Amino acid sequence: MISVREYLNRKRFQWREQRGQAVMNCPFCQDKEQKFAIGLNNGAFNCYHLNTCGVKGSFVEFQKLLGDEPETIYGQKQAFYRQTKKQYKLPTAKITAPSNPVISYLKSRGFTADTIKHFGIGASGTAVMLPYYRNNVLVNIKYRDINDKKKMWTEKEAEPILFNRDNIYDETLVICEGEYDAMALFQYGIDAVSVPMGAKNFEWVDNEWDYLEEFKAIYLCFDNDRAGIEAVRDLVQKLGSWRCKGVVLPFKDANECLIKGVAKDTVKAAFDRAFEFTPTMLASPSQFTEEIKESFVNPDAANGTPTPWVRLNEILKGWRNEELTVWSGRNSAGKSTILNQVIIDLAQKNTKSCIASLEMPAKRYLRWAVIQYLENYHPAPIAIEGALRWFDDKIYLVNTVEEAEPKELLEVFEYAARRYDVKHFIVDSLMRVKFPNRDELNEQKSFVNSLLSFAKKFNCHVHLVAHPRKALKDGERPGKVDVKGTDDITNLAHNVLIVWRPEEEDKDNAKKKGKDVPDAVLFVKKNREFGVEGGIRMKFNPVTKRFADYSEV
Repeated sequence: MISVREYLNRKRFQWREQRGQAVMNCPFCQDKEQKFAIGLNNGAFNCYHLNTCGVKGSFVEFQKLLGDEPETIYGQKQAFYRQTKKQYKLPTAKITAPSNPVISYLKSRGFTADTIKHFGIGASGTAVMLPYYRNNVLVNIKYRDINDKKKMWTEKEAEPILFNRDNIYDETLVICEGEYDAMALFQYGIDAVSVPMGAKNFEWVDNEWDYLEEFKAIYLCFDNDRAGIEAVRDLVQKLGSWRCKGVVLPFKDANECLIKGVAKDTVKAAFDRAFEFTPTMLASPSQFTEEIKESFVNPDAANGTPTPWVRLNEILKGWRNEELTVWSGRNSAGKSTILNQVIIDLAQKNTKSCIASLEMPAKRYLRWAVIQYLENYHPAPIAIEGALRWFDDKIYLVNTVEEAEPKELLEVFEYAARRYDVKHFIVDSLMRVKFPNRDELNEQKSFVNSLLSFAKKFNCHVHLVAHPRKALKDGERPGKVDVKGTDDITNLAHNVLIVWRPEEEDKDNAKKKGKDVPDAVLFVKKNREFGVEGGIRMKFNPVTKRFADYSEV
C-alpha cells in the first residue's frame, strides 16, 4: 500500500497542493501550464487539455499508464465496478467584456463594478456570461438573458460544477442556489459558491465530490421556497447532516436581500443563527398537512415508477420509494432475469440502480444485461460498446462475488445513494449475505430491518432475493410462507413476488389437453399499499432474455 503523496514523490514529479489535489504538468502530454490534477485522497486524476489529451481515471490506472504494478491507497477498498466516467467538453466560447446594457442590468440588481470584475462576468448579446472555473481552467459558461429571466442555458456538453469554487479558501463552504446569490453574498462579505443547474439537479455532486470532501462545515443558503427547502433536505442526505447547517435570509434569496437594501449585519446575523439538521423522530400531525392534502387531491401520487409489465402495474401500481420488495422462486425460475429486466427498464426511465449480484461476476451480469437491452443474443462489437456507454451513470455494480457482510453492503449502498442519487438497490441473494451465525434468524431479521431503514432514509426502493425452502419436487409452486429463513423476511416486506416456471412435463401434459400454459407466472403474494394480490402470466423470449405479458391468470 502507498499514499498518493508518496507515489508522486517517488516518481519525482514537481507538484503543488491545492484544495486536496496535487496540481502539476501532465505526464502524458506536452503540458507546460500545470493543467493536470490528481486527488491526494483517492488518486483520481484528470488532464484538462481535453482537446489534445484529456486523460483521466483512477489511481490504479494512473500507475499502469506510468508502467508500474498498481498499489492500493492506505485504507482504501474498491467497491464499485463502474464504466468510464462521463466525458465533458471545454467551452469554445470566450468571455467577452459586458456591454453597457448588461452592466446596467447587473447594477440594477445591486452589483458593483468591483463585484462584476471579481467574478469575471461577460456578455453575449443580451445574455450575461457567468464563467465556471476549476483550477483556473474555464470549464463551463452559463448564460442568462437580461430581458427574459426564464431564458438561460449552459455550454453544450460542458461539465456542471460549482460556480466560484476557485475563490474559496476556507474550511467552511457556503452553497447557494444561483450565481447572482453568490455575487450578492460576496458584497455582504461572504464567499460562496452556487449550484449550476437549479435546486433539484444534483449532477454536479458527483463531479465535485472530492472538492466537497475537503470542507468540515457546509452552510446551505437556498431560496426560501418549496423547491429550495426540498433541495436542501436532499442535499443534506448526500453531504452529511453532521457538517451541514441551514441559513434562512429575510427575503427569498441573497440577491433579493441586496436589491431591497438589507443591511450587512442582518445577513451576518442570519448566518450566525444557522440551524443544524439534528435528526428527530418526533413529529406532530400538522407537519404533514401539505403532503396529506396532496394525497387527496392527487390519489395517483401513491403510485410508483411503473414496472415493465401492464398486469403487474395494475396490481402493485409501480415501484414506490421507501419500500422493500422480496423476490423468491425455485432455482432457474427466472428471478435474476426478471430483476435484470426491471433494472434496464428503470434505466430507460432515467432511474439509477445499484445491484449486489453476489452470485454472478460483474462481467457475466453485464453480458446478460447487454443481451436484454439490445434484444439481440449476438450483438456486434460496436453495439456492445454503445450499450455499455449507455449503462454508465445508470447502473452500478457491487464488484464482488464473495459473501458480503451486512454492514459492508449497506456502506456501499449508502455511498451510491448519497453520491450518485441511486434509487433502486438489489441484493441477489440473501444466501450470499454473511452472518456470524450465532443466531441466524435474528441476524436475518436485523438485516431486513436495516434494509427497510435504508429505504426510508434515502427515499429509495430495495429489492431482496430470498430463495425458497426445499420442496418435494422442483415444479411445486412456492408461496409466501415457503421463503427460506425467518418469517420476518416476508412479514417486514411491503411486497412479496414469487416467480414460478412450470416444468416441461407439465407444459406438455397441458398442451395435450388443449390448455394454454405460460412460460412463467409472477405471483404477487403481498401488496401492503393496496392489498391486491394475483398472478401475471408471462412469455419468455430465449433470444432476447426478456419476459413479456401473456394474459391474466
